[in-house]
Amino acid sequence: MTKLTVFLLPHLRRVIALAAMGLVGLFLAALSSPVHAAATASIDIDLATGYAEDNFQTRNIQQFAEDVKLATDGRVNIRVHSGGRLLKPAEIFSGVREGRAEAGEVIMSSLEKEELLFGLDSLPFIVSGYEDARRMWQASRPAVEKALEKRGLVVLYAVPWPPQNLYSTEEVSTIRDFSGRAMRVYNPTTQRIAELIGARPVTVQVLDLAKAISAKRVELMLTSSWTGVDTKAWRVMNHYYKVNAWFPKNMVFLRADTLSRISDADRKVVMDAARVAEARGWQLSQESDQIYERQLTSNHVKVFGMDFMIRSYLDRIGEIVAREWLKKAGVTELQVLLKYTTDRSIK
Repeated sequence: MTKLTVFLLPHLRRVIALAAMGLVGLFLAALSSPVHAAATASIDIDLATGYAEDNFQTRNIQQFAEDVKLATDGRVNIRVHSGGRLLKPAEIFSGVREGRAEAGEVIMSSLEKEELLFGLDSLPFIVSGYEDARRMWQASRPAVEKALEKRGLVVLYAVPWPPQNLYSTEEVSTIRDFSGRAMRVYNPTTQRIAELIGARPVTVQVLDLAKAISAKRVELMLTSSWTGVDTKAWRVMNHYYKVNAWFPKNMVFLRADTLSRISDADRKVVMDAARVAEARGWQLSQESDQIYERQLTSNHVKVFGMDFMIRSYLDRIGEIVAREWLKKAGVTELQVLLKYTTDRSIK
């Protein structure tokens, strides 16, 4: 080794080391740059729902989660916890607000005590079919979004259940047949209807309904064709009256601070996928109603149209409930109803 080499070697080592340190610094700087962070940041979102995996609402959520994961290359991973495993149905709304989950699904009308507006789509006999129900959602969505925004939440989408029809253990041939019978209630509207028709209200959430029916704790219920199939209501209830009482919606929502942690591009993906999920869900609801009704009849449930006199009686009950609701309504609720009834541009 020459004297020159001996002299230069330590200096060369220092130059190489400094160069290496510079490259590392540049690499670390690149990692911390906003562009790189946006490209690599990922987030897990736990979504709580009280419904079973095979329910069309849950299947729609699962598809939504898969669409988001695929379109974001896994950066946004929505983990769906069905069947009340993460949070019980009655705890989902408060649980998401408290941060025990990042997202959730609830039946909107169950939140009427939280905000009167949420009970709008369970007002009986205000809408007559899916198109009316869609117009009601379009009229009310901006107000619902504001109500959730005040609570630190963001609406993703809403999907209706099939129409709420009347199940009974015995034939209903006169209005006296309601009197004293145990009627399942799950929100303020069903509670009030039970009181007005002289039935005995029994509060039962969807997770406990099959057991309640089997134990004969419930003799009447206003619910969808899906609920009848899911609970095997035919074990006790063999009479099904198509009254189209209302079209309650399930609302899927997300914490606003969770959404803010997602990059702008991925946030757009989430909201676009939510719009697709909403459209798909409404179609699934209509298709499912036909399938579920066929399952009811195949299990010897008798499907009836309601007697004219009894239907007129139920319509009057609906008017009473609506008037009572309107007395409590504020400007927001009245504006939504006015828009629904007068604005023909919403479709």
